[in-house]
Amino acid sequence: MHTRTALAVVVLAAALTACSEPTQGTAERQTAAASTPKSSAPDCGPDSGLSQADWIEQCASDSPAADEQPDTELAVGDTFAYTDGIKAKVDSISTITQYGEYDDKPDADQQAFRVTFTITNGTKKPYDLDNFSYDAQGATTGGQTESLYVETGSKEIAGRLAPGRSGTFTSEYAIDKADGKEIVFTLSRMDDEWLESGKFLGEDPNWTGSIK
Repeated sequence: MHTRTALAVVVLAAALTACSEPTQGTAERQTAAASTPKSSAPDCGPDSGLSQADWIEQCASDSPAADEQPDTELAVGDTFAYTDGIKAKVDSISTITQYGEYDDKPDADQQAFRVTFTITNGTKKPYDLDNFSYDAQGATTGGQTESLYVETGSKEIAGRLAPGRSGTFTSEYAIDKADGKEIVFTLSRMDDEWLESGKFLGEDPNWTGSIK
């Protein structure tokens, strides 16, 4: 009798745990490019100059395979498929090289970069893009970024996205050069249905990549 009671408690606890961890979606990872042969052992020191992705691949002895990564931890080029049919993808993290007359420019000890990302509406109704919020932070030794107003080459996310259509947008930042080139970009959703369903309680998708 006690065994059955204990088993019931375990099953109930597992069910409650599952209910308390909502999932926003799943990762759709890009096909990895064929790796090139290594001619010599990589420099894995703190000043090696390797990007975070390269360091993990070449130097970390216990780094998880791509299919073992959490769905919310993505690389540039990967897509995050939300459970309701909306998809998001970070296309690139690139250095800003052109500025307009009234654009913000980084300080001498900063590097300016642009995150380019694409949203696809796979639902049957228009989607209000203002429901998305986003943020970029340093991912090498940490480090905060500051937003830049750069009109040249940018496209702010706004308006509504029709069913079956995709839109590509940008967000511009500056980060101290001392904080390195690795960036983590996070997308969050705030639409009413997403909030009411409790999906927002799940982990937001994060893309990590190097400023190119």
